Amino acid sequence: MIPFLAAISAIALIGGIWLLVSGLTPAPVTHKRPRTRRLTSAQRRHGGLILGAAGLGALLWLVSGYFVAFPALPALAALLPYLIPRSSEKAPIERLNALEEWTRSLSAVLGAQASLEQAIIASRNSVGDPIKQEVGRLVARLHAGVPIDRALEAFADDLDDPTGDVLAGSLLLGSLRRGPGLALVLDGAAEMISENVAARRQIEADRAKPRSNARLISIVSVTVLLLLFVANPTYVASYKTLIGQLILVVLTSAFFGCLWWMNSASRTSAGRRVLRTTGGTR
Repeated sequence: MIPFLAAISAIALIGGIWLLVSGLTPAPVTHKRPRTRRLTSAQRRHGGLILGAAGLGALLWLVSGYFVAFPALPALAALLPYLIPRSSEKAPIERLNALEEWTRSLSAVLGAQASLEQAIIASRNSVGDPIKQEVGRLVARLHAGVPIDRALEAFADDLDDPTGDVLAGSLLLGSLRRGPGLALVLDGAAEMISENVAARRQIEADRAKPRSNARLISIVSVTVLLLLFVANPTYVASYKTLIGQLILVVLTSAFFGCLWWMNSASRTSAGRRVLRTTGGTR
């Protein structure tokens, strides 16, 4: 009975830590159109991993007597995406790079004395995959007769990025003044985006080594502990008691909490938008 109550207590402790981590992780406030919620293949694999870890934990509990394995393994599988130090900047950098290329293409078309609407429609074929959907919606709005200022505001909402706001703002000014200098403005915006991409890549290169060190230290630590429990059970026999396993839960949670904190601290915030305080279409 006591091991069962201890297992329930361990599950409650780990669940409380997971809720604390989820509550402390900031989520961007958006007001986008509702979409049908579907599980991706990665989410389905993650769910299968959690179920497999629960079964393995129950098996280890029965074989070894360490009841903490039953709640710890599925909790570890659930928190794994938040604990593995990894880069979160690859997709944003690719998106900015595609935005720079589209801006230069748009500037070249405008240099051929085309109107802004014609230039946007003509540049659709040269759009990179990361922003193809956003530019496609912009072109569709223009074809549907939406005024260009409203179409560009919606385009900025689709991008939902401070750098995208700068580009959309330049296009908005160009749609109002209709002067020949818009191509030069777009060239300047493209240079600014290029500098932003270069800076982000340098930051990611500087962060790559600490992340690799953290992964290596974590793997070595977990491997040594597992070998210690398997090869020398008498040395860790004190952890098999109720108090010992609760202490093991606290120490393990502290270790994974440090990993989560390091991974969270290394992420770059999205930044505050220029045209709107929050993203989302109206």
